[in-house]
Amino acid sequence: MKSKNLPKIIKILKSKGFKNIELDPVIETKYIRDQKLKKYLFTFRDEKSNKTYALRPDLSLMSLIQFSKSKNTKKTKISYSGESYRKNKTINSQIGWEIYNFKNQLDEYEVIKNSIDVYKKITKKKGYLRINNLELIYSVVNQLKLPPRWRSRIVDQIYNKKYFYEILKTLATNRDLDESKIKVDKKLYNKMKKFDPNTIIANRTIKDILSRFETKIYKQPRPLDGKKSVKIIKEFLKLRCPIEKAPKLLRDFFKKNKLNIQISNDYFPIRKNKVENLRIEYNSSEIPDVEIYSGLYFTITNQKLKKIISGGVFNNLSRSLGLRPINAVGGAIHL
Repeated sequence: MKSKNLPKIIKILKSKGFKNIELDPVIETKYIRDQKLKKYLFTFRDEKSNKTYALRPDLSLMSLIQFSKSKNTKKTKISYSGESYRKNKTINSQIGWEIYNFKNQLDEYEVIKNSIDVYKKITKKKGYLRINNLELIYSVVNQLKLPPRWRSRIVDQIYNKKYFYEILKTLATNRDLDESKIKVDKKLYNKMKKFDPNTIIANRTIKDILSRFETKIYKQPRPLDGKKSVKIIKEFLKLRCPIEKAPKLLRDFFKKNKLNIQISNDYFPIRKNKVENLRIEYNSSEIPDVEIYSGLYFTITNQKLKKIISGGVFNNLSRSLGLRPINAVGGAIHL
């Protein structure tokens, strides 16, 4: 990695107690769960082990996997630098800093503060620090009057902007519902209730068929009018303000829409907009494009909104990869 800023950043991280480590150049593809990321892998097969590997597509992912193998359960601060490789970006130079087994919001604040220090070290230009917490959109969706399967579909596609809005469009227009078919299903259900439940039709018992109908029609129905739920989601994703005003803005929104979500004044790790050359704001639509983060998420951009630094909490990632549970928070700069 060649960058005039690299020594400056490494020096800052070292002074903050982050230990620099070397990362493996390849990753076993079983650890790549994000479908969008899979499309851009440079892969090869090891005939000896019969396993498929890829050039590392993300350094943060590599760092987590290596740390999980150490069996270290203490709070640990590490940093790394190098290149990641994807077909849509070819080579991406990155420097990252992470706290594993982190304890509380103070560690989240430390990662954001380090990110601010790095940004100010490499440029004197003005920019934006945008903060979000993905748990907020999860909470909003999970309180809507929708069946569990629909709430899961929406939450699962938050990271895929195009498909996410397709789902909302389907909800708002009822494209997935055919009222005449639902009436036919209900009529057939009532008719089949009179049959012997052990009778077999098409390799299934009447009891099994009725159970499916009950789930589809009665147990997990969704309102024909999904417009209200879609309106709430879209209005939520428009919320933004200076960070010090965010708790009140959120509380007012939740109260207006009768959502039982509590937000304290100290909900965010940064609560004042007092950093030279950086405007700090809450932005509900600041959402990553890969399914890594699960809580706090932040970005630092220049005035043209080009992303310079990003990071957040990824407590669920290790579990999703089949690794031991590791609470993690970190940030990275793309050079």
